Amino acid sequence: MALAVLLIIVGALTAGYVAQRIGTTHNYLAVGRPIGAGQEITTGDLIIVRVNSALGLRPVPANQANQVVGKHALMALVPGSLITLDQVTDDPVPRPGHQIVGLRLKEGMSPQERLDVGDSVVLVVVPDKTLSTGDTPPIDLTPPRTFAGTVVDLKPGNTAGDLLVNVEVATADAPAAAALAADDRIVLLLAS
Repeated sequence: MALAVLLIIVGALTAGYVAQRIGTTHNYLAVGRPIGAGQEITTGDLIIVRVNSALGLRPVPANQANQVVGKHALMALVPGSLITLDQVTDDPVPRPGHQIVGLRLKEGMSPQERLDVGDSVVLVVVPDKTLSTGDTPPIDLTPPRTFAGTVVDLKPGNTAGDLLVNVEVATADAPAAAALAADDRIVLLLAS
């Protein structure tokens, strides 16, 4: 009998704790209007939302807005999404002397499951597929021409298997990288 009473009390206490945790909300920062990759974040870009705390979530508490305001978005941020410190940087994007090149990479042209914002990458130029077998390969492919870069944003493309990646490259490399990307002649490698 005593064991049954003890189990009822433990069950009631556990249920009360769970109900309290579920009902507890906190103020966090969220995106109030679209913020582009590299854009400086202002107080007008942010809203305060009340949400339940949950394991795995690390949003910025509303009383710590000074950790976000004045910093730059590493990626495009959409209204309603919670802000985390992994999404912002002190450095302007692109950094001085750099530009951002947009890539649409088909399946097999990048390490899709391993790529993340902030990764150092190498853009490798691949041969022009429109050349006939008798043509000589362009000089820029012997050895393959490469550009160093940093991933600033990525998301799935509209076609299955496609990946849209914004990469920061040196200003001197940006025009060539953009032209080659437009011809689907860039393969992305993850640098160590």
